[in-house]
Amino acid sequence: MATSPSIRPPRAFAGAAARAQWSPQGFFGLIIVALRRLWSHLALMLTIAAGFVVAIGLTVSIPVYAEAVGYRILRDELSMTDSGARRPPFAFMYRYLASQNGLIGAAAYDPADAYVRDTIAERLALPIERVVRYRSTDKMPILPSSGVGDPLMWVNVAAASNFAEQITIVDGRLPQVRDDGDVEVLIHEEMAANLGLQIDERYLLLNKPLFEFQQAEAADEEPIQITARIAGVWRAQDDRSDYWFYQPITLKETFFIDEAAFDQSLVQAYKTPIHVALWYLITDGSHIRSADVPGVLGNIARTSSDLGNILAGMRLDVSPREALADHQQQVQRLTLILSIFSIPVLGLIAYFILLVASLVVQRQSNEIAVLRSRGASRGQVLLVYLMEWTLLGAIALGLGLLLGQGAGMVMTWTRSFLELVPGEPLPIELTPDAWQRAWQMLAVLVIASLIPAFGVARYTIVSFKSDRARAGQRPLWQRAYLDILLLIPVWYGYSLLQQRGTVAFLGGTAGDPFGNPLLLLAPTLFVFTMALIAARLFPLAMTLLAWPAERLPGIALVTALRYLARTPSAYTGPVLLLVLTLSLATFTASMARTLDQHLYDEAYYANGGDMRVYDLGQATESAAGPGFGTAPADGAAPESDVLEGPRFLFLPVTEYLRIPGVTGATRVSSSGVEVRGSTSSLSGRFIGVDRVDITQVTRWRDDYARESLGALMNRLADDPSSVLLSTDMAAKLGARVGDRLTILMSDLDSRVEVPVTVAGYVRLFPTIYPADGPFMIGNLDYAHDAQGGMYPYDVWLSVDDTMTRERLERGFLDIGLATFERGFIPEEILAERQRPERQGFYGLLSVGFVASAFLTVLGFLFYSLLSFQRRFVELGMLRAIGLSSRQLGTLLACEQALIIGIGGAAGTLIGVAASQLFIPFLQVRRGEHPQIPPFIVGIAWDQIAVIYAVFFGMLLLAVAMMVLLLRRMKLFQAVKLGEAI
Repeated sequence: MATSPSIRPPRAFAGAAARAQWSPQGFFGLIIVALRRLWSHLALMLTIAAGFVVAIGLTVSIPVYAEAVGYRILRDELSMTDSGARRPPFAFMYRYLASQNGLIGAAAYDPADAYVRDTIAERLALPIERVVRYRSTDKMPILPSSGVGDPLMWVNVAAASNFAEQITIVDGRLPQVRDDGDVEVLIHEEMAANLGLQIDERYLLLNKPLFEFQQAEAADEEPIQITARIAGVWRAQDDRSDYWFYQPITLKETFFIDEAAFDQSLVQAYKTPIHVALWYLITDGSHIRSADVPGVLGNIARTSSDLGNILAGMRLDVSPREALADHQQQVQRLTLILSIFSIPVLGLIAYFILLVASLVVQRQSNEIAVLRSRGASRGQVLLVYLMEWTLLGAIALGLGLLLGQGAGMVMTWTRSFLELVPGEPLPIELTPDAWQRAWQMLAVLVIASLIPAFGVARYTIVSFKSDRARAGQRPLWQRAYLDILLLIPVWYGYSLLQQRGTVAFLGGTAGDPFGNPLLLLAPTLFVFTMALIAARLFPLAMTLLAWPAERLPGIALVTALRYLARTPSAYTGPVLLLVLTLSLATFTASMARTLDQHLYDEAYYANGGDMRVYDLGQATESAAGPGFGTAPADGAAPESDVLEGPRFLFLPVTEYLRIPGVTGATRVSSSGVEVRGSTSSLSGRFIGVDRVDITQVTRWRDDYARESLGALMNRLADDPSSVLLSTDMAAKLGARVGDRLTILMSDLDSRVEVPVTVAGYVRLFPTIYPADGPFMIGNLDYAHDAQGGMYPYDVWLSVDDTMTRERLERGFLDIGLATFERGFIPEEILAERQRPERQGFYGLLSVGFVASAFLTVLGFLFYSLLSFQRRFVELGMLRAIGLSSRQLGTLLACEQALIIGIGGAAGTLIGVAASQLFIPFLQVRRGEHPQIPPFIVGIAWDQIAVIYAVFFGMLLLAVAMMVLLLRRMKLFQAVKLGEAI
């Protein structure tokens, strides 16, 4: 880059531009002018293009993410059956049931089968991966081959396509068609074991109509009679195979025969033998997106109608119809919510583009004035700029679409603000909605970029010189006092939140900030307004700092302060960009920190530990066999001893530690008690704990009590009868530390008076809510001893990061612990963190912060460079009157440090203030006790420190650039008559 660019456009360039615009090929001439202007300011133009790319990418990422996560939810929903078993997504089950419509035969069945075989793939317009055909008779009794005797059980006779490929023959062989009239059948291994059926045994099956209309239809028909010969015993090769239309275990009361045998022995032999006709289709719907849903739903409805017309009574029992409709609505709602969430970040990017576009136009204002003086119209000047921005936009569009796909994928990995965990691959594709939004954003950006040109296009050489003489004029928003006026809606929004606590939106939960973007409107407006006020006050701050700086040695600092105080228009834009970026980053990082921390606090307060199970023990009065809490067989006591001993038996709590992955276990009981003080009594709860183990399992917050959990448990160690009273219980009883109380306990069906001593106070305790009434905490063993035995209690567990619910449940079974599970917190937290609204919100904030920080750094660096070039003559004069290059470098470094330092401090203060004022209204309200534990705002100082490190690096780079330019500056280039560059 030249160190001494001309102060006016080169004559050859201006003349060529003028001739190009008014030649017969004027349009192509304008294109040439636009391309030359782009090339002459290539670095700045690439900076604007970067802003275009980021804005388009952020806009595109929203529908891309919404579509990807929507597909994940759709797939998971379609994969679950009502019983909780897994089913392939996009499975269809067309089923006919005779219990509602009557038995059918070949005449009714064959047309429906032909439709499924030959036509349904075309009608659905979905690739079909598997088709399973299943037919069965009504229930028939199994009788001895002689036909005399009671039925062994009632079974169906059925045939399924490709059945033999999905089973393992445990005993015998596959059935074959016989010529002697017997029908070879396969039986489930559980039936064989239960009934003792053997290979080659023969049984008689006789139909017995169960319904009146069946009896009427079968009155003139020959009854169905089958002699079944057992050929083999089967089990499923893989219970989770997508072949199984029913769970294999549900087919244990079915005699399976070959399809050919079913046709020969039943369909051809009898008029209406078919009781159930089923077609199970597995299709590939991975290409379906929300825009395709209406067409897919129409195709599904058409096939259902066609089959209903072919076979009256045919039903579509399994299909993705409802899930697809929900999917479309969810994607649309999620896209709308995230689009509103993106407004602050997009606004920041738009301001960056306007700022850089203004810098470009300011550099070209002299050139524009010359062109206008030579006859160019205002419209022609604007047309040149329109071509420039359009050319930039065409390049940025392709890159923005790619960036949008990458940002969408990053959003699917987001767990919290700037926290990414790569997960399963999801379809990241550009939907029609994404393309449409990209074009719309490009149009908005091009039009917005023309705004600075509208003001400059009116210049002639005379008006340009006149306006330049008044270059110190304040921005329009300061002259109109827009920043002061914006305080009114800010105050109104805050007052509204104070009165109502929330604002409902889009039919979502009013107290859920992830589904209610209006909750973020007030803090965003507050940040924007305070940033404008900070930019207004910045010159005043420089003036105040200049007064003590005058008394310090050296001239660099005071000169920098005076320059910044006297020329606010030169740096208002970069300061405002810096303050907005830092304040929004501080607020969003703190909001994410607070919401995440409260999610953990709320979940662990409700559950106590990572998992909570209810230890029932074994009641010694029952006749049940060994189970949970049963003592080892070799140590079992005689029955007489059991009856006279404890009512319940429990295994030591240390048995839980035998499960791999369990790191801690503690017992906690909750008992209703009556508390008697010296002057009053009340009902409450006694919470029995293991004082040593509980500190290793539960999470404790400082606001639960005035002391740490360890200190409180130490108070219980001094005396087994010591208890900790809740503050409301202590207030109602007037109890003080050291007072003796009596509690009535009846956990073993007899009321026992138990003396206790007050040892301290607590405000809250995990799993206990103030709405449940006053409570006290004491030693569980003391409560057991006082009542003469143990009684059922909860066990709180802590587990390592690799533990899953399934592994934990298998561990209970492996060591013989039969427990009642109350909750598994890691799984619940993961599900909440993967909620589409929450994940998308944090993902958008993370991507938006990285993008805005990058653009802010880029914009500030270019501002520093252009500021140096604009002051080239001024710096040359200072150099000529005696300032050394070192002093000039110190001067410029002081200016940059003051802008970044004061701007950073202002941005941080505004962000912290916004956090303290507005984050308390963003609490996610869940459950019956949404305000417990209390919501605590946490400022993300560690992430703020990272942000400061980034901007400190930006300062060093800016200073290094200017020092390098200073070392290359020549006095004869800078000191001259004429205009500044």
